[in-house]
Amino acid sequence: MKNTSPVLLLILVLCALLCIAPVTGLNPVLTEEPFNPVTEPPTPFPTTESIHVGGGKGWVDVYANIDGATVYFDGVPQGSIAGGILSVAVTPTATPVRTVRVSKSGYTAWSGQLSRMPSSSEHVQVYATLNPVPTQTTVPPERSGVIYAHSSPAGAKISMNGNTFGYSPVTIPDLAPGTYSMKATLSGYMTDTRLVTVFAGQTASYYPVLQPSPTPPRDTGTVSVTSSPDHALVFVDGNYQGKTPLTVTLFPGSHSFRLSLSGYTDYTTTVYVNGGTAQNLNTIMTPAVYGSVSIISMPGATVFLDSNSQGTIPPSGTLTLNNIANGNHLFKLTYPGYNDWINTIYVIPNTLVPVTAVMTTAGPNPTPVPATGGFSVVSTPSGAEFFVDNLFRGYTPATIDGISPGQHVVMLKYTGYLDSTTTTSVSSGQITPLALSLQPVPTPTPGSAPSPVIIIGALVAISAISGILRRRS
Repeated sequence: MKNTSPVLLLILVLCALLCIAPVTGLNPVLTEEPFNPVTEPPTPFPTTESIHVGGGKGWVDVYANIDGATVYFDGVPQGSIAGGILSVAVTPTATPVRTVRVSKSGYTAWSGQLSRMPSSSEHVQVYATLNPVPTQTTVPPERSGVIYAHSSPAGAKISMNGNTFGYSPVTIPDLAPGTYSMKATLSGYMTDTRLVTVFAGQTASYYPVLQPSPTPPRDTGTVSVTSSPDHALVFVDGNYQGKTPLTVTLFPGSHSFRLSLSGYTDYTTTVYVNGGTAQNLNTIMTPAVYGSVSIISMPGATVFLDSNSQGTIPPSGTLTLNNIANGNHLFKLTYPGYNDWINTIYVIPNTLVPVTAVMTTAGPNPTPVPATGGFSVVSTPSGAEFFVDNLFRGYTPATIDGISPGQHVVMLKYTGYLDSTTTTSVSSGQITPLALSLQPVPTPTPGSAPSPVIIIGALVAISAISGILRRRS
């Protein structure tokens, strides 16, 4: 037993050394915390507000007619349009925003300059309108248009031609090409009125910015506007007011007036209005000499006016030609692989004449066209020039076909007679008969010659008076 005690002690010491060795030798103690990719905080993604470093906050309100369109500031995406608007917070003291771009697949992108950066807690508005990208097709373009109305502030009641169509923002579809009287009203704000022109297949924008109503009391003055001839359109400070004769109530100050009448040159002037006073504005409209034509056709088609090239139809599908002398003009459109479109258009002075030119493919198997109708026109006297939608169609009596179904304006012209104009409809597969009478241009009525009885009576009276005078002498 005494001999085994040292041996046992030695064995215990060796076991202790073996247990300590793996810790102190093979696995040294780490002095730093190892990198853990799970717990490492990610680098924050820059937001719109973190990009614009500075003090204060304002907003750029971008209004657009297409939801889902993306808004870019100087090429940097800011978000998408929802409910007709996207409000982007910016810092007034940061780098100014210069360009605003709104785009969406299938639509022509809109871009413009930001007028100014907003101050702290201020909103600056931007209004963008996106139109569908036109496609080359032989199908006739749409004959109706759309008005998109969005007021600032939103919620204004929108009326067109005196009829209410809803509250802003609102879209008014299926409108025939032409000019419409728009009005926006909102409690606590002044009413906005103006004219909006609609073109076939396009969206016209109406963005009224309503001004707060002035605090009463405030004196007003009136201006009674007349024109020769009557029924001229009256615009005051750019807002449509009605037709002459018309009395306009205005607040004191300078106001710009513009009178417009088809066939006459616009009349413009400035009138200073004093509170509690009434004044008259009597105008004489000067006959106009030049008009405009808006050609709606396939993008890329070349347009000729009286054999002179006027350029090509842009991607928007509409080319407007201005300063064209009134009267008949020959228009021609050409495009490779398509038949030439040729027609005579009557240009009305101081008026924009819209014309839709449908190109058809050349070759033995052209694309089928929709069913059409036509007119059979007779007139008194015969031989009058015959126009449909300002396009020359021949001389009466005449029967023409290939007219698309719907409403059309028919006009007859004959030297020495007043023009005769009427609106009538065409049905698919039918010929609509028209019988029109032209009235001679009024001429001054000459004084009637004295009758022989009066002349003889006068001679007898003169002879009798002469005889009496001789007897007295």
